[in-house]
Amino acid sequence: MPVLPGAHDGVRGGRVDAVDGVRTVGFFLVFAYHTWVYGGSPDLGLLSAIAAQNTRPDFFVVVTGFVLFLPLVRRPGHVATLDTRRYVLRRLRRIVVPYWAALAFAILLPQLLVVATRLVGLPSTVRSWPTWPDLLSHLSFTHLFFTDYWASINGSLWTMSLEMQLYLVFPLLVLAWHRWGWPALGVALVAWAAYRVAVLVWVPDTGFPSRFLWEAQAPGRLVELLAGMVSAVLVARWLGRTDRWHTAAYLAAAIAAYVVAVAPFLSGSPLREAGLGVAFGALIVSIVGSHRGRVVFGSRAMAGVGVMSYSLFLIHEPVAWYLSEALRRGAGMADGAQRVWVLWTVGLAVTVAVGWVFYRLVEKPCLAWARQIPSPTRTDPGSGDRAGG
Repeated sequence: MPVLPGAHDGVRGGRVDAVDGVRTVGFFLVFAYHTWVYGGSPDLGLLSAIAAQNTRPDFFVVVTGFVLFLPLVRRPGHVATLDTRRYVLRRLRRIVVPYWAALAFAILLPQLLVVATRLVGLPSTVRSWPTWPDLLSHLSFTHLFFTDYWASINGSLWTMSLEMQLYLVFPLLVLAWHRWGWPALGVALVAWAAYRVAVLVWVPDTGFPSRFLWEAQAPGRLVELLAGMVSAVLVARWLGRTDRWHTAAYLAAAIAAYVVAVAPFLSGSPLREAGLGVAFGALIVSIVGSHRGRVVFGSRAMAGVGVMSYSLFLIHEPVAWYLSEALRRGAGMADGAQRVWVLWTVGLAVTVAVGWVFYRLVEKPCLAWARQIPSPTRTDPGSGDRAGG
């Protein structure tokens, strides 16, 4: 195992700043897609082609596997010492309260906007409150199992149900890795393939989201979690041994896999997720595993946004949606490139500002709360360590 580089290379005490920069990329993918849709999905050339692929859930699943596994594989012996109880408690403290706060934000924001709009003498329609079954399914992270609720409160937060499933699957994969190594991940890959084939064969496609809800569960996205774990192993073995040819090779592999994965003939195929897993895993290795990548993505600007990426993800959709509606109704800005560019500039600034407040008031205290669970002899994923989620 190579020795970690020094602080000047974006690695301090085992913390890899570039990981936060990778999270920034994930948030930009999310934000670009939703605001492009809110702006009427105009033709912006290559930018539209990228945004229209809607790959942000795939990217975040790969990043999840990477950030959870990296703290364990970067030091010999740490995989064997994963404390599942501490891991689960830290994940819960780190994830649940901000998510619940984001649900409250998504529910209350439209009600407050109705009041504000009527105070200035403009008409406004009251949005209905979520039903109790809807709310309970979201609070328990089970909303992805229900056709009526999976995207009802905040359309982006269906991925939180998936993420929670993956958090519970991860310790099993770590145990299997510890006992059997690479063959264990191979068996998991076969299990993913069998599940996706079974869904294609036995689940009738009666229109969206009938089959999608089966494909979006943890077994259906397992290949992308595995891709993140593999990228963590590669980075742990490569970190500190910069080689521009290796970096170029991984970057080329990422581009090639992405082009193939988003090809029309793979639309709806399990091979699309596999290709995106390879593409994003290779991209992460090319960024975090190289000196130049760590310098750029570990910079203050990139890492600073990445630190808040969870908060930004949680609040971005309602903020961007209502800002887009304000531009359309209040400023008379029709669907098209102009509104998208305003959302990508002014809207991004507003979203980051709201996300910063949310981070300071909600997420940051939860990070501190997660760190209160001691782990004196090892680095557990979920502790709030920025390299480990």
